[in-house]
Amino acid sequence: MLWLSDNKLTGLIPSSLGNCSSLSVLSLGNNRLRGSIPPELGMLSQLNTLRLRHNHVTGQIPPSLSNCTPLQDLELHNNSLSGHIPWEFGAKLSQLQNLLLWGNRLTGRIPISLSNCTQLKVIDLRVNQLNGTVPMEFSQLGNLERLFLGTNRLVSGSSNSLLILSALSNCSLLELIHLGENELTGTLPPSIDLLSSKLSIFNLSYNYLDGQIPPQIANLSNLTFLNLEGNFFNASIPSSLRRLAKLERLFLGENSLQGNIPTEIGNIPRLGLMSLYQNQLSGSIPPSLRHLQQLRVLYLHQNKLSGEIPPSLGDCRLLEVIDLSYNNLSGEIPPELAALPNLQLYFNLSNNLLQGSLPPVIDKMTMVQAIDVSSNLLVGSIPSTIGSCTSVQYLNLSHNSVHGRIPDSLRQLQSLGDLDLSWNNLSGTIPESLATLKMLHHLNLSMNKLTGEVPKGGIFRKLTNASFVGNVGLCGSWIHNMPACHTHNSHLQIWRIIAPVGVTTFVICCCFLSFLIWKYRKKKSTTSLQTTEAFPLNLGLPRISQEDIMVATNGLSDANLLGVGSYGSVYKGELSDGTLIAVKVLNLQNEDAHQSFERECKALGRVRHRNLIGIITCCSNLDFKALIFPYMEKGSLEGWLYPDGDEFELSLSERLSIAIDMAQALAYLHHQCFVQVLHCDLKPSNVLLGDDMTAHLTDFGIARIVLANSMDSTTSTSHLLKGSVGYIAPEYGLGVRVSTKGDVFSYGVLSLEIFTRMRPTNAIFKDGLTLQKWAAENLPHRVREIVDRSLRRGDQGKENVIFDSVMKIMKVGLMCTRESPQERPNMLQIADTLENIRANMYCDILR
Repeated sequence: MLWLSDNKLTGLIPSSLGNCSSLSVLSLGNNRLRGSIPPELGMLSQLNTLRLRHNHVTGQIPPSLSNCTPLQDLELHNNSLSGHIPWEFGAKLSQLQNLLLWGNRLTGRIPISLSNCTQLKVIDLRVNQLNGTVPMEFSQLGNLERLFLGTNRLVSGSSNSLLILSALSNCSLLELIHLGENELTGTLPPSIDLLSSKLSIFNLSYNYLDGQIPPQIANLSNLTFLNLEGNFFNASIPSSLRRLAKLERLFLGENSLQGNIPTEIGNIPRLGLMSLYQNQLSGSIPPSLRHLQQLRVLYLHQNKLSGEIPPSLGDCRLLEVIDLSYNNLSGEIPPELAALPNLQLYFNLSNNLLQGSLPPVIDKMTMVQAIDVSSNLLVGSIPSTIGSCTSVQYLNLSHNSVHGRIPDSLRQLQSLGDLDLSWNNLSGTIPESLATLKMLHHLNLSMNKLTGEVPKGGIFRKLTNASFVGNVGLCGSWIHNMPACHTHNSHLQIWRIIAPVGVTTFVICCCFLSFLIWKYRKKKSTTSLQTTEAFPLNLGLPRISQEDIMVATNGLSDANLLGVGSYGSVYKGELSDGTLIAVKVLNLQNEDAHQSFERECKALGRVRHRNLIGIITCCSNLDFKALIFPYMEKGSLEGWLYPDGDEFELSLSERLSIAIDMAQALAYLHHQCFVQVLHCDLKPSNVLLGDDMTAHLTDFGIARIVLANSMDSTTSTSHLLKGSVGYIAPEYGLGVRVSTKGDVFSYGVLSLEIFTRMRPTNAIFKDGLTLQKWAAENLPHRVREIVDRSLRRGDQGKENVIFDSVMKIMKVGLMCTRESPQERPNMLQIADTLENIRANMYCDILR
């Protein structure tokens, strides 16, 4: 025996090992060996165990290994082996019991000859690139206990039914079947109940199966794990599942299941995880779920559920995660649900029709990390007891009608990183204690009725006016575009005296001035707009002169030049008070620049969101037009994806956060803003990154503002829309009108680019091949080959989690780039889906 596993050995595997003719065990696993497997190892005629797992071995599997006829354990998994599985294995290795080849790059079909290895107990070929069908001859493997074939490119064959399952019914010892993430089609046969009575784990997730889930599946009485997620099952959930008394995890999400959630599902005593999200389920949540005393995770989001949330769900005392978002649930939040003591990850009831107030017993959630009840009809005040949720990192109460003051007890949430209280009726001052939250990096208090001085410390040093817009009573000169505070009582008394006189005088002057303007316009009605323009838009922004801009940018020096676009150039500048700015100077020789300037002023002057670039002011006269923005030190996403010098590396979490930030920005523009804004030019250079890597959408030069009955919303794009090649929706080329679905398409291309670092204009994309088609051809089985190489160097122990998350994210991107606009999701759905992917990814990493 030669045991050298779990060291840090490097270099090649020496071919001279083939001379150790008496060797029965060769174990070199968990090292850093590279190169190919020496064919000389086939000379080890006494070898019964060969372990080369978890190395960097490449090349093909030598057929000569089949000469090691006593071989029982062959473990070559988690390497970079390529080529076919040698058919000789089945012809000669009659003693083989464990064949572990997962996590390589093997191609071709699964050899039928493996059915001759009748002693096989474990076949693990998952995470390769195998194609074709599963050999029906596997029915001869009477000793087979575990069959792992997931994450390949296997197909069902010509039949419309998954006959391989019928063939495996002869394997009476089978405990596990994993066929998930393949290309299987057709329906599940009713004969599925003929599978081994010992079957415990059954995984067919992320295939193309449709039809109904056969009720006979409930006859597999020893099932503990059933995963049918990510298919196209479109009937109802069979009530017969109640007979699966040992079932612990049930995954039926991402299908098209219809009808009600069966009441009988509450009779599965050991059920700990139930995932039914993203279906077409309707009706109410059955109160019988109260009987699931082992339930820890409940996913019912993105369905059509209605009615009230049953208070009896509070009897599931072990619940750690609950997500009921994006349904039509009504009534109040049951105190019994809010008082669940073991919630650890997140509590999500957002995007429903819930009424009433947030229950004070929320203080029982001392371990929860995320609370989201946004986009409901909640009223009342924020209970001070929320300060007891000391583990919460994400708190979103936005888009409700919550009133009263912001409780000072929020100071106790020292783990809080993201707080969104926007679009409510909150009043009073902003608590100074929020500045003491050291982990807080996202704060949105916009669209409320807050008054008084904005605190100066902590998070408030980094915020822009976008976090406070809509609160007319706030003041603080340290926040861009916010009025200064007047604290002296003498000033107040003076204004009380002169205000009535001033108002009267102002009204008289305005009337007289209006009369003069009317007379002037009547006389000069034929005068060109360009000869009368001074400050074209009443945006309420501070003024800045052309001279100020020249001083700030050193006379528009080339040393200050940040970039050049279609309509002008962008320069870095510094105002007299030390504020760093970015100045976009329009090229007035371009006949479209005037219109671009006006559009961008209108768009940025009317909308506010933490993921939209905030305009400081604009400058306009006869021969000079400029927009002034906050300077983003981290630059654009373009610079991070394609750096000129030292290579930047964006982590998976940073890329996902950027994708979510952009989704939320577009969701706001499309669905939550008081006017609908279509960006029309989404690409990496128009995404700027703040100090904390928060992404901000910029460049609204060709944006469209859509008002009710507005002609602008129906304008053909044939001569107005330009955009950028590679990101423009295909329907725009046919003259179809601008719509939100065009932005969705551009977003899909951008999200694919973020994770592959491949421009949609790359030279390889020709003859009809596009970035999205290239990604679709390689997903899900070759996701490791197309992602950015920096993501391939992650934590080896968590690489499956990383690539599984990337695959799901890229599938969202492909949904966005569907040819038909009607088949694309909206940005609200996209943002929510990505948030769920991020939450699930963090859950898996923490396990």
